[in-house]
Amino acid sequence: DEAVEQALRAGHLDVAANLVQNLSEEQLLAEQNVGMLLRWKMDLPDSLLISTPRLIVLYSWALGLACQLDAAEELASHLSRFLPAPSATAQKSMLAQWLALSGIIARGRGHRELTIRYCTEALESLPAKRYGQRLMCLSTLSNLAIADGDLWRARGLNRESLELAQRVGNPLFEALAHYDRARVLQSRGEILRALDEVHQGLERLRGLSPQRLYAVRARLTLYEGFLLAMRLQPQAARVRLLAGIGEARACRDISVLIGHCVIARLDGATGEFAKAFAELAEAERLMHIWDVPPIYYLAMITLVKCELWLAQGRTDLAEAWLARLGQTYTGERAAAPPEFHPQLPLHVELQQALLDMIQGQPMLAEGRLNVLHENGQQTGRQLLSVMALTQKVALLLAGAREPEARRALGQALEAAAGGVLQPFDALIAGHEGWLRSQLQASPLLTGQQLLEHFPPVASRPVLDCGVAEQLSSRELAVLRLIAQGCSNQEISEQLFISLHTVKTHASHINSKLGVERRTQAVARAKELGLLM
Repeated sequence: DEAVEQALRAGHLDVAANLVQNLSEEQLLAEQNVGMLLRWKMDLPDSLLISTPRLIVLYSWALGLACQLDAAEELASHLSRFLPAPSATAQKSMLAQWLALSGIIARGRGHRELTIRYCTEALESLPAKRYGQRLMCLSTLSNLAIADGDLWRARGLNRESLELAQRVGNPLFEALAHYDRARVLQSRGEILRALDEVHQGLERLRGLSPQRLYAVRARLTLYEGFLLAMRLQPQAARVRLLAGIGEARACRDISVLIGHCVIARLDGATGEFAKAFAELAEAERLMHIWDVPPIYYLAMITLVKCELWLAQGRTDLAEAWLARLGQTYTGERAAAPPEFHPQLPLHVELQQALLDMIQGQPMLAEGRLNVLHENGQQTGRQLLSVMALTQKVALLLAGAREPEARRALGQALEAAAGGVLQPFDALIAGHEGWLRSQLQASPLLTGQQLLEHFPPVASRPVLDCGVAEQLSSRELAVLRLIAQGCSNQEISEQLFISLHTVKTHASHINSKLGVERRTQAVARAKELGLLM
């Protein structure tokens, strides 16, 4: 690296170009630290970049990994100048490398069929020494299999990747294989096993220089933060996400999107919406600076925005953008979902079901959730099932269908046996008393783990029975929102209950506290220690 920098400073561009050629494709693909290569590219004239097949391939891959797809494709097209190659073996190798790169570009553009075709043909013809490109094709096909709901195929491709990485003894590629395996396990709802894969990947990197930057380490760190958030450990998650963002930015790796999106969701969960939207704005700003095509990031960021808008009661914005996302990623001509969110279309449907509930269309919402749950069961995507079932529990409780809610909760707890807890968070917030009683009676380990995330019973103030009758958990939830200045309509939307039910709860609160107006109820509740 220092030799290249010195040659560039001295104006010896041909020397710098020759030095760059000493970098193998395998080293580039293992480290994926494209920021340095792209900085050098700015100082090298185009005539030098296209002077040898090796430089063309190296910089085409660097541009592809940096998501500059048009530039990568244009540069790779110059390989045709060197055909026919000196030998049949060299010609086959050059064509195979072009196929592998074309497969990665097609995946970035959301072209499913082209991705499969190019990557499959590349795997059939790449020579053994091009193991880095083979691993990239296997990783890309595994990611697409997750998007298609074919987790068994994804699992098989992951196994092949790990075996190849172990045979060549490259810890960076081994770590990448562990990262891909963690993503499949997460789709299956196996959050604890996914965390173990992440830790194994980070352990393989432990012997490397801490001064050098590696995109795969950034991805593993970010993914660890994401998985910790799924385990309802927001503080620990934030620490890992911030560390991962720092390294990903230095490597110019778009996995920073995972970090910014998860942090925005954590901020939204605590009601810090301004911080959440600022986090997403920073992600968009970075994508613009890096000249990343919108197809890589816009849908991911927009989906998080929809979640935040729904939490704020801004249903008009959420409705408009969810419709646009649905048009892009569903139907016969649907684009393949982005690499870092291969199950995005299903999450669009989850948000659409939430919107249906808020807009007073419970039957439509229930239909969507039933389809999603069935999809999860048929494809082994247990995480999807848990998310659909927890939303269904809230819907059933809002409709006074408590026996059905109990059955749906039991199904959700069984599907969450792999360690996912985050989807239950909304139930803890909105139905704390009911959920606590159900979990206390449940023999399942997930239920006992969830109870650890409830506010301590001893810390909750108990009303003096001589002053007021004990409020129910739902009445307390309504009272807290009244204290925050929410209107009846906003309370209805946040708790997924009808306006009539909100008014009934408010009337009961006033009666139990012995007051006549909302402001008096809030003041009296503070006196009794019900509100801080």
